[in-house]
Amino acid sequence: MDVSARAAAESSGTAPAGRARVADAEHSGPTPAARVAAYTADAVRAAEAPLLAGGRPLMRAAARALAHVAAAELRSTPGALLVLAGAGDNGGDALFAAADLVSAATRVDVVLVRDRVHREALDAAVAAGARVVSVSDASAGAGDYALVLDGILGIGRLTDRRLRGSARALVERLLALTARPRVIAVDLPSGLDPDDGTADAVILPADVTVTFGALKAGLVRGRGPALAGRVHLVDLGLEPYLRRAHPAVTAAVEVVREVPPPRS
Repeated sequence: MDVSARAAAESSGTAPAGRARVADAEHSGPTPAARVAAYTADAVRAAEAPLLAGGRPLMRAAARALAHVAAAELRSTPGALLVLAGAGDNGGDALFAAADLVSAATRVDVVLVRDRVHREALDAAVAAGARVVSVSDASAGAGDYALVLDGILGIGRLTDRRLRGSARALVERLLALTARPRVIAVDLPSGLDPDDGTADAVILPADVTVTFGALKAGLVRGRGPALAGRVHLVDLGLEPYLRRAHPAVTAAVEVVREVPPPRS
């Protein structure tokens, strides 16, 4: 099914189960889906560059918005939170959010799937009360979590986006559960190509994807709609810079638009 046909099916309510559904944050019922521009990873990075060069703390703003969405999930489904943190900025987003979520969850466990980590974000999470656990411990208790933050991979340049090593083993364990925890993907489900929506078989389907700055083309192409769940788009102020880029695709999808909460 092409993007236009898929979007029409989703708008009419005939899309297959698991397809990304659209909700307007300010209305209680569904509204007609507007066409939304989606961009390649390169275009998003180019739009972020002048803000980062100017010292704009985009990661902290993204993490606050992510924590806001995750806290709402935990109010609906209380329990423990598992944070899967990769080596890059995606893992940093997840870890800074974890620091804000310690009071919202019964406990916050962090699994570092790579030797490298965003150190400042990890220190913030641990100082707030999160604990670092091993892959084997998280796998053994996988069924005890109410919510998972998938922050393994983001939109960084990778020639092969398949999950490997401990990350792959832990995702396989979560996929094997009869009753899986709710999953929030950080920017996009780990392993999903941000441009064309292709993905390996071992990928954790999200109930919610919190994407930052711009809708990624891979969320509305290929397997993206089936894996992303409900999409929340966080405004990071990229719009003036995105106007310089040509959208990769426009699609009639509904997104929940988010503004990062103020610093507490």
